Amino acid sequence: MTSSEAPRTIDARRHLERAVRMVDQAQERYEVAMLDFVAARLVEAYPETTHITFIHVTADGVIELDGLWTTREDSTEELILDVRRDSGITAFDPGEIGDDLTYSLDRLNSVAWSAVRPEPLPGKRWVLDIPPVDRAARIADLVRAHHPDAGLLTVDLSPMRPRVAGVTTVGTTGVSATVHAEPDRPLWPEEAGRIIRGLIWQIRSLPHLRARYLTRVGGPSEETAYLLLPQTETGEEKGVSCP
Repeated sequence: MTSSEAPRTIDARRHLERAVRMVDQAQERYEVAMLDFVAARLVEAYPETTHITFIHVTADGVIELDGLWTTREDSTEELILDVRRDSGITAFDPGEIGDDLTYSLDRLNSVAWSAVRPEPLPGKRWVLDIPPVDRAARIADLVRAHHPDAGLLTVDLSPMRPRVAGVTTVGTTGVSATVHAEPDRPLWPEEAGRIIRGLIWQIRSLPHLRARYLTRVGGPSEETAYLLLPQTETGEEKGVSCP
């Protein structure tokens, strides 16, 4: 390559990298949109549904819907519908739902996997938690269960899965303070952290939610962002204010 060709190659590489990022962003947006579409169809048919179980055939990546579940106020789980046993009387086509989930979870690093957790019981089943209608409000409730005066999260977006680096709280006097995540002093229990990280990842993947809730620090290339926690009924009852 001659010296005169170098700028052209550099420029082409820059355009290629930008195109790859755009394709990745479009793929992530599709995965979350498909996840929400599946959730909407299931909840429309069975409004009590809080999570579903499915079987992931790893050899070909095909997903088979297993059951619809609801979580009661006492945290007990109840099976609403055994899909494989009652497939002929469901209010939806289990095959179509399975196909949609297969597309949504096709990539091993699909954003949709952030809503999935292993089934604690044996049987090689997975659990997919139905995403909340308002992801930011759900994050706020989870955070304020451990930091009642929380108004802002500092989020590290550089890893594949976003990480919360700190929680900014605002007291009744208006003075703010930030609690930083430490290896020996987590901000909340691991299960709450898993849900929070997953919801932030989903928000980052949806342009309208990303623009509304995430503000990058230091410009477009900066990987640190602020997530402003919205007011919720729980927060309002506790008098939480945001900066």
